[in-house]
Amino acid sequence: MAVTKEPIVIGPIEYVKVIGHHGEARVKGKVDTGATRTSVDVWLAANIGLGPTVDVAKVKSAFLDEVRTRPLVRGIVEIAGVRFPIAVTVNDRSDMRYPVLIGMDILKSGRFLIDPIKKAPKYKVKRTKQAEA
Repeated sequence: MAVTKEPIVIGPIEYVKVIGHHGEARVKGKVDTGATRTSVDVWLAANIGLGPTVDVAKVKSAFLDEVRTRPLVRGIVEIAGVRFPIAVTVNDRSDMRYPVLIGMDILKSGRFLIDPIKKAPKYKVKRTKQAEA
């Protein structure tokens, strides 16, 4: 008999880890059931070394009635402890609140149940004292 895993409850905003060739970053990401693909900010993608570019994706804007193209690059996105090696679109998200948008390419895995009132867990940055010179 096959063992089924219980879905992991996530909220509309979750901490995600994005892993590239040069490092990783833990940032808040927005869960968007209306987005076909996961998207990562261009600055973040460059700093952690996402890539290589594998294709170009056509993306229809929710606000504009036009289709734009964006690079599609390889990377690893981890949400709620589950890793997804996927191709993500890269876009300038500097004017957006969250540098990562989690799309249906991850959500359709069936691993998650989205609770719209769940808050992202608090994440405190550990600071170390620097030695005085």
